[in-house]
Amino acid sequence: MSRPAVERRAPTPEDLAHLAQHLRAQDQAELAAGGWSDFQRALEVSVERSRWAQVALVDGEPAAVFGCAELGTLLAPIGVPWLLGTELVPRHRRVLQRWARRYIETMLQDYPRLFNAVHAENTVALRWLKHLGFTVHPPVANPQGALFHPFEMTRHV
Repeated sequence: MSRPAVERRAPTPEDLAHLAQHLRAQDQAELAAGGWSDFQRALEVSVERSRWAQVALVDGEPAAVFGCAELGTLLAPIGVPWLLGTELVPRHRRVLQRWARRYIETMLQDYPRLFNAVHAENTVALRWLKHLGFTVHPPVANPQGALFHPFEMTRHV
C-alpha cells in the first residue's frame, strides 16, 4: 500500500464547495455555534478575510482549508489562524501537523501574537491546539450563548 499524495495549493471555489459538503461534524457544529448556517459561505468568507489561505489535498481530494486572517493595528498586528476539515484530517494528521508547525512559525514571523477561539465541544481541535503549543483559555460564551475557548501563542523574542 503506497502513501497518499498530500499537497497544498490556493483554494478554488470547487475545493470550498467540496469541503462545505464534507466537513467533520465537530467543524459543522463549531460553524453553527458561531452563527453560520451556510458552511460554504463561511469558508468563502474565511478565505476572503485571510491574508493567505491554503487547501490541503489528499490524493487530489480536498481534506482541509486553513489560513491566517489579520486583526489588530499596524503597531500591534494579530494573526488569526484557522482550519476547517473533513474526516481525512485525522487520518493524515501527522503530515498536516508538520505543515501546521511550519505555518505557525511563518505566522509568528508576521505577527507577534496569534489569537482565535475554538468551540468548547470541538475536542479534537482543542487537543490539536494544545499539542501544537497554543495556550488554551477557559471558555467564554459568544453572543449566541455557545462556549468557545480563546487560544493564543506569542512570538518568543
